[in-house]
Amino acid sequence: MADSADALTIVSSRRNLVVLLVICVLFTAMGIVVLALAPTKTLNLVVGIAAIGFFGFGGGVSLIGQWRRSVVLVADDSGIRITGAGRIPWADVDRIGATGEGLGIRLRRYDTFLSTAPAKAEHTAATLRAGRTQHAGYDLVFAERFLDRSPGEAARDLQRRRPVS
Repeated sequence: MADSADALTIVSSRRNLVVLLVICVLFTAMGIVVLALAPTKTLNLVVGIAAIGFFGFGGGVSLIGQWRRSVVLVADDSGIRITGAGRIPWADVDRIGATGEGLGIRLRRYDTFLSTAPAKAEHTAATLRAGRTQHAGYDLVFAERFLDRSPGEAARDLQRRRPVS
């Protein structure tokens, strides 16, 4: 799938990352305060260093990684590329819409999507058909909490991006 200048990119919500950032900053600050109050006490030393290491260093690495890998899907002239799951040509997309759960995509055919999906995605024709019965007729559903816009807006944007047949 070639990158085009007018590709539609839907990313994950940044709200969750901001909440994670605030929590990490608070616990890191708490670790610094614990160390500053009594740096000679063993328990304070262990708790302070653990909080700074886990929330300061670990949280920072996690935030950077999640921020960089936050693209959920990209739609361009050739179809939809779902991050970590595969590619769907527009000819294989039956419909796109919003459900009570999130953004839904129903497929006409699974072949291209399954052949481009990495093994770790664990999609099969059977799991996609099972998803269709559980998710209001859609094979793939992206929960609202993972989208940077409402499911209705995302569905409208994808429909607008879809080339005219």
